Amino acid sequence: MPPQPRTRIPRRYRLLLAIARQFRSDIDEMQIERQIVAVGDIISFLYALPLAVVGIIWLTTQTDWSLFLDRPWELLLLTGLFFVFNYLRFFLIVELRANRYGSTDGSLAGIVLWSGMLLYGPTVFWLAVIGTLIEFITVRVNTTSPTAHWSQARNVALNLAGNTIVALTAYTLYQYFGGTFPLSTMSLEMLGMAFGLLLANFILLINLWLPYLVYATWSQRVLAGTEQLYSVLYFFYMAIGLPHLAHPFAILAAGLHTQSGIPAYLFFISGMLIVAFLSRQLSWSSENSRQQSRMLQNLERLGRAIIDAPPHTEDLPEILAEHLTLMFPAGRHVIWIFPEEELAKYPPDWKPNLEAIWPWLLDQTEGVTFLAHEPLPWNHGDSQHNPMVIAAIKDGETGQTFGGVYLELYALAQPWDRRALLNLLPAIQSLAAQIASATNQAKVYSQTLEYERLREELKLAGQIQNSLLPSVFPDMTGWQFAVTIYPAGETSGDFFDIINMENGRIGLVLADVLDKGIGPALFMTLSRTLLRTYALDFEFQPDIVLFATNERILKDSSANLFVTVFYGVLDPQEGTLIYANAGHNPPILLRSGDDASIDLLEKTGLPIGIEEETAWENRNIQINPGDVLVLYTDGIPEAQNGTGEFFRRQTLEKVINDNIGRSAEGLQQAILDALYEFLGDVPPQDDITLMVIKRDRLAEG
Repeated sequence: MPPQPRTRIPRRYRLLLAIARQFRSDIDEMQIERQIVAVGDIISFLYALPLAVVGIIWLTTQTDWSLFLDRPWELLLLTGLFFVFNYLRFFLIVELRANRYGSTDGSLAGIVLWSGMLLYGPTVFWLAVIGTLIEFITVRVNTTSPTAHWSQARNVALNLAGNTIVALTAYTLYQYFGGTFPLSTMSLEMLGMAFGLLLANFILLINLWLPYLVYATWSQRVLAGTEQLYSVLYFFYMAIGLPHLAHPFAILAAGLHTQSGIPAYLFFISGMLIVAFLSRQLSWSSENSRQQSRMLQNLERLGRAIIDAPPHTEDLPEILAEHLTLMFPAGRHVIWIFPEEELAKYPPDWKPNLEAIWPWLLDQTEGVTFLAHEPLPWNHGDSQHNPMVIAAIKDGETGQTFGGVYLELYALAQPWDRRALLNLLPAIQSLAAQIASATNQAKVYSQTLEYERLREELKLAGQIQNSLLPSVFPDMTGWQFAVTIYPAGETSGDFFDIINMENGRIGLVLADVLDKGIGPALFMTLSRTLLRTYALDFEFQPDIVLFATNERILKDSSANLFVTVFYGVLDPQEGTLIYANAGHNPPILLRSGDDASIDLLEKTGLPIGIEEETAWENRNIQINPGDVLVLYTDGIPEAQNGTGEFFRRQTLEKVINDNIGRSAEGLQQAILDALYEFLGDVPPQDDITLMVIKRDRLAEG
């Protein structure tokens, strides 16, 4: 559930919301937490943007353009050092509330910036302006979320204002109290004025960010209560204060440059570069350690909760929702079971494209990471995405994938490179294993109950299976249709299906699973489902339908069963039938006319479930007025009487020929009467399925 406000939202917020609505049309559809954050970003951007524009104009008037001609190499050196320090950025990530993080990064580039100002004046502030704009463009290109774009726009506007109007105001105060550049001496008086410059800049910068701080503390109080206000204040002052702690060393750098020249300056800066590198590595190590500790702690809690839960999966979504929100870094996640049973999802209104991901995930043996903008194998047309980690949930016994864990990460100050994503992968895979264990535990429990109830439920299973068969038969003008099925036991391995297609065409399925009992019955249900699914995908390609069904059955089933299938598509208007026969008894087509010839619709390939990469051949026949097509399973020709004789196909052909003039239902009854007369008192040992299709003769004019 989305977090609910704990205090009454004031009227002033409604005014701010109305302003923000002009810039984000989707803001009213957001949950209250996301909406408050989005409003803060937009309003902060709007109030900081004019200050940034004024600051850039002011900086333009204060720039000594002759420096670019008089001292190009020194400015170029400062530029290089500035961007090297910026590359060696450290970062800070603070959890403000559940699954809501504040992140900031900083660098020691201020040493270069302020030492340059003390040497060359405010012209050097252009380095910060250019660096901010470059960072904005980079983030804009590498993120896809509108929320991330607005957050970055807020930071850019405030940083531009801080690096221009705030810095120039502090510089003006510095000049007013007698400060000069270049820094002439390292006297106590000059050091004091230089330090006052940096202190004034820091105080003014805090005041620049103060409106955003006020809004942030209000939103924290609304969403999380007053007990968590400390985290916002801590993050705010750390975000602004950490980079400024190193700024006083800029005074020393400028003094060394003035007294001893560039070599002494570079020697000192080299030491600061080492400090910057160590700070970056420390922030990496600290954040990775925090993440690993957090994930392991929550994985342990999740494992205990799963063990203590009842041996079924009904409570699993609630358990996952309780533990996953705090397990991973800021982002969104979904855990699902094929095809779209979502066990856990955050945020609740997110709609990931699981249908596209699933076919690809089936073939994955290990977890996979994707950096931002890396091509996605299931989405070739769009590479706009955040960094993500994906792992399959596999059955512990069969190794078959039946679900997945999908984690998509938001942009934080920590760079999501391959190393950072791989650090998350073990926890993701451990989570997938825990879910697999829980579902397997539930499966074993269910199987135990199922075995205990098996005898009582055999009859119900037969009824349910029978309900899967078509209950409404096609009404085809000029055609007669009759079908029946007699299971040898409570359940059947035979099945038939009638599939309505476009333009009045009818899909006809008759199939027989090897053996009898619950296993073949379940295999029959799987086969029927797959055949019907692929029949609608490939309407006029029976060979492709059989191929796709065969491939999926061999991947999804280890039952060592196979099924013979006759599948055809009948066009009642034209009287044409295109079919493929997967090892099934050849249907009998009795031609009308004086010769009453018989055509057998022979096998065009192996049964389904034997070999991968098996191919079938399509064939076409014409059913003329007066013709009769009889489809049957081997329970008829292989029926055996008390003396051990078989009914045989030849007997079936004779019965059909002797009753060609009867209706479809009459012919069906004649075949069954002949069969049961042949069996006598011996009950059928196999399932019997019979389908009769007759095309009416044309009315004479």
